[in-house]
Amino acid sequence: MIAFLVAGLVLGVVARTLAGGLRDPQVYLTVPAAVVGALVGGVATNALRGDDWGDLNVVSFVAAVVVALVVLGLLEGGVGRRSRA
Repeated sequence: MIAFLVAGLVLGVVARTLAGGLRDPQVYLTVPAAVVGALVGGVATNALRGDDWGDLNVVSFVAAVVVALVVLGLLEGGVGRRSRA
């Protein structure tokens, strides 16, 4: 479980750094979104596999990273933003 938190934290910070610092969406939104995505991905994978929800294995860790990256991609792509016409 802690590995999922750390993975989300690292991915959030790296994504924010690569995106060019503090622009929209800002770091206070990016990092928590990545952490939540990693937690959901890892725990859901463990639940689907019948493992304990906090177990760490390769499959759950990869799922945590993939879901965190998808969440960050959606956030960076502007899903849910209103257009300024």
